[in-house]
Amino acid sequence: MIDLLLFLVFWIILSILGEIGVSVWGPHFYYYTASTQALEGLNASLFLFRVLTPIFVFVVLMIIFVPTRFKAKRDGSIIPGKRARTNRAYVGIWITVSIVINLLFFLHPTTSAAEEQFNQLQPAANTHDLIVDVTARQWEWRFGYPQYGVNAAVDPAGNDVLYLPVGKKVEFVLRSYDFNHPYDMGLDVIHGFWIPAFGEKEDVIPGETRYEVITPNVITSTEVNPMVRVQCSEVCGPGHPVMYAAVHVVSMKDFLQWVHAQHKAGN
Repeated sequence: MIDLLLFLVFWIILSILGEIGVSVWGPHFYYYTASTQALEGLNASLFLFRVLTPIFVFVVLMIIFVPTRFKAKRDGSIIPGKRARTNRAYVGIWITVSIVINLLFFLHPTTSAAEEQFNQLQPAANTHDLIVDVTARQWEWRFGYPQYGVNAAVDPAGNDVLYLPVGKKVEFVLRSYDFNHPYDMGLDVIHGFWIPAFGEKEDVIPGETRYEVITPNVITSTEVNPMVRVQCSEVCGPGHPVMYAAVHVVSMKDFLQWVHAQHKAGN
């Protein structure tokens, strides 16, 4: 009984320290977040870490405690006590807890997050979204804003650029298409639409139209943090490393001014 109590004391103390470590380090698990979806992903990760910390501590402590506490003495004698080849109660509890935890993780955050994403993509939920047409090609991103009459957004230097208003839900319409071959929608390759700070990415496949919904929640830009950029996440050829575009998340007022500037530039 003394060994069991000693193990429990160590387990509780180390688990508490582990949970404190998760609370301190956990918010930095995502290097930089700039959308509500990224925060949801971060919270899901923290939930997993908090549940798994005491389990991890239990396993590691068991590996260290048992051979240390019950090792044979130098004179070859064995520590007296009850010996057993197995412990049915221990095995039963371990299997039951494992099943319960796996079912929990299946329901939350896995199923709950998938349901939330499906709901965000429903047409009834996207009546007031900002729609951004995203076209990927080797090796360029092109952004259009059909609601504002902007076909190809570029900065003063002629580089493709993505502007988004903060707090506004954005529906990205994703296509992979080579503009030089308009007669064949399948003449490009698979790309990956990824803005690291937004916490999600989606494959962009020739001949398919895919969707991603994001709500930026921080005024930021590529200049503020390089995680705020459009980056291709699928190896798509020799130009893959440089297939990126700058992103600017601005206020709605600044966004409308930018749209006006795009119109004046003939974009």
